[in-house]
Amino acid sequence: MRILILICTLLSLSTSIFGQDTLFINKHSFGSPVQNVFKGNEQVYVKTSKAVYLLEDQDWKILEMKFSKPYVFYDGNFYESDFIPDAKLFDVGPMSDLVPQRGKFIATAVRQGSRFFLASGSDLFEYEIRDHYSRTYPNHSIRDIYIEDGLKFIATYSGIYVNDSIKLEQPNYSNGPLTKIDSIYYLPWDEVSQFFPPDSMSLIPNRSNSFTGKARKIIQFKGEPYAIYTKSLCRILPGFELQSLHQGLEYLDLEVFGNALVFSTVEGLVLSLTEKSLDTLAQIPSKIKDVYPAGDFLYLASDVGVYRLKGLDPSSLTLIAEIPKSVMVGVDDFDNLWIASENGLFVCSDKIKEPLSIIPNVEFNREALLFYGENLYVGGVNGLYTLNTYEITKSYIPQLLNQLEAPKKNSAFWVWTAGVILLLVLGLGWYLRGKPNISETISQFPSNKKVWDLDQLQKQILSNKILTVEALAEYLGTNPVQLNRNFKKLGSTPGKFLKKAKLQQAKNLLKEGQSLEEVAKSIGYSSKFLKDELGIA
Repeated sequence: MRILILICTLLSLSTSIFGQDTLFINKHSFGSPVQNVFKGNEQVYVKTSKAVYLLEDQDWKILEMKFSKPYVFYDGNFYESDFIPDAKLFDVGPMSDLVPQRGKFIATAVRQGSRFFLASGSDLFEYEIRDHYSRTYPNHSIRDIYIEDGLKFIATYSGIYVNDSIKLEQPNYSNGPLTKIDSIYYLPWDEVSQFFPPDSMSLIPNRSNSFTGKARKIIQFKGEPYAIYTKSLCRILPGFELQSLHQGLEYLDLEVFGNALVFSTVEGLVLSLTEKSLDTLAQIPSKIKDVYPAGDFLYLASDVGVYRLKGLDPSSLTLIAEIPKSVMVGVDDFDNLWIASENGLFVCSDKIKEPLSIIPNVEFNREALLFYGENLYVGGVNGLYTLNTYEITKSYIPQLLNQLEAPKKNSAFWVWTAGVILLLVLGLGWYLRGKPNISETISQFPSNKKVWDLDQLQKQILSNKILTVEALAEYLGTNPVQLNRNFKKLGSTPGKFLKKAKLQQAKNLLKEGQSLEEVAKSIGYSSKFLKDELGIA
């Protein structure tokens, strides 16, 4: 049984969360309650209690159409209905934490490109579906990604996984990248272990000491292994004996650049070490968390942003991207510079004037960025993100640039401000990271089943003192006919459910010490009826 549970856990780690994120964008206002949203001839329409509207870019155009019934749909022609057909109902379940409570009971929805519209609870909400990346290993903070033919090694702060099917027993976390030198795999994780694929680790003797500090990274330079520790830069001699080459600072990253070892520090220094000299390449007022060589250039990721050096020339130091809290950079086959930061993933190039936000509002980790084939893998605190660099370059970036050249009438600032205000008013526990994604639900539009949370509905009835079926229908943004149809599928009626809720309320009030007459008055029943129903003598 334990093995089965482990297998199921690992399978869940390797399953993409539908390849997208869904983010709240806006709440649309029409001056009258929204009944339903629908699509016709690839266009989006909204029916309110007074009119039908057509979406034209960012605006809603009122149509000269009159309908006597509450709901309108399109199937070659417009038609009206007293109820919402099962095939038109939308299951809010997969995105329930993005929808106000009263909007979870009767809903319709349509998707137009990356825009998703949900009509529920008399309101119309708009969301953006970001499907240009996928996310696996949800709820895991990714520390390192190593991929080669036949081996996929994902190290996290809560476990190390091999080929999406094996979880190593020890160590149970990682603080540095896996490195392969002369067919030997080294893993620095404060200490240093040797990895024997697919499932064995062996702690190396003499791997660290009080002078070196904690192990962070091992690389090969001119045929020999070198290691950076928190307190020292070392050459690794036979038997893993450590020869200190530099001490006295707190070290963060180590790379080979031309004929030099280059390393960065917490103090904002980048130093180069050759056989002949030790030189300072850069000094900035920030931690330098990553050094990345690409051709003739050396890129530096820091809390201030990304700097670039040409060759080993200190005078060429230039701040090229003001992305705060940058932690990792990389250049793909299309000469795009990717910047992972604690505030999101960005891309820039000679063709892009300003860095473009590709994955916003995600905290990414150091040493967790890898190009493999056309894919870019980036590790965040909430999972492993995978992007196809070819598709991003050829399709997504041009679309994003077009949107920037023709901005929406409402700026992103005001859109997000409106979203924040809505969240505060509704009092929801909204989350901006790791949202449940809804691609399968949105694309398939399954018929609505038992999506109503009846326990929550009962609480809403009691807290809002809803006494009649008509009041309940109005509260849910529908009518008694539609309400009755939905309850019928649950084997009940609105009246029976309302009666059950009110009797429960009566019991609660009587337990609190209220008199029978007071309770009867507050819930709209007679004292005699309550006596009979509750069996009170």
